[in-house]
Amino acid sequence: MTQAESPSNDAVTAARLKDDLRRESASFRKKSARHRLRTRDAIYCAFSTPRFSVARDEAQRDAGRRLQRFGILQDQVRGKRILDLGCNNGAMLFQLSNYGPARSLGIEYDPEKVLLARRIAEFAAIGLLEFRVGDLDQMQAADVGGPFDIVLCLAIEAHVKDPAHLYELLAGVTRGRLYFEANSSTRPDDVRAKLQQVGFSEIVHLGVCDDDVVPRNNRRPLLSAVIS
Repeated sequence: MTQAESPSNDAVTAARLKDDLRRESASFRKKSARHRLRTRDAIYCAFSTPRFSVARDEAQRDAGRRLQRFGILQDQVRGKRILDLGCNNGAMLFQLSNYGPARSLGIEYDPEKVLLARRIAEFAAIGLLEFRVGDLDQMQAADVGGPFDIVLCLAIEAHVKDPAHLYELLAGVTRGRLYFEANSSTRPDDVRAKLQQVGFSEIVHLGVCDDDVVPRNNRRPLLSAVIS
């Protein structure tokens, strides 16, 4: 292969990042154990930025479609502070970076996922974006900083050890709108009651997700709420 035919450094780096995304997507914490991704050799979530993207056919879930399902538009994000609790490899915040938030923070239990998300953010030249390691069962609102205008809590309620603490944490960090994706085993009315108990109002059930390539997974209830 001639030098002209050799892949660029950026292409090599992008390929390595995708390999690492596949590896880190294979499992994530579920209470005291690990949950295996049902779609083997897939990246957990597709997203798109100007300098680095994961295509839909490479991933199990789709960050862009998730935003559409919640009805999150650019005007709602521009200049706002965003928090993603249980951010995995950061796909939702990478997708939202296209909308010009003032600051974004992702909290993730697995240190390897956090390091990878930081590498992607650096490679994609995305500023005002931070990823931290954190255990949501131990974390307090003061540990996170804030408050935040937009909080994402997506499909993690059944994975933490203390769901009641998670709801209290959400109330402590939200000063705008919460977007909540429950797990398929959770009833929307139960989520509504728990959100109301910690001070949320204007709670709207938006139906169920539709972005997972595994049809049986598209049963997760979607809700939005504001803090009273």
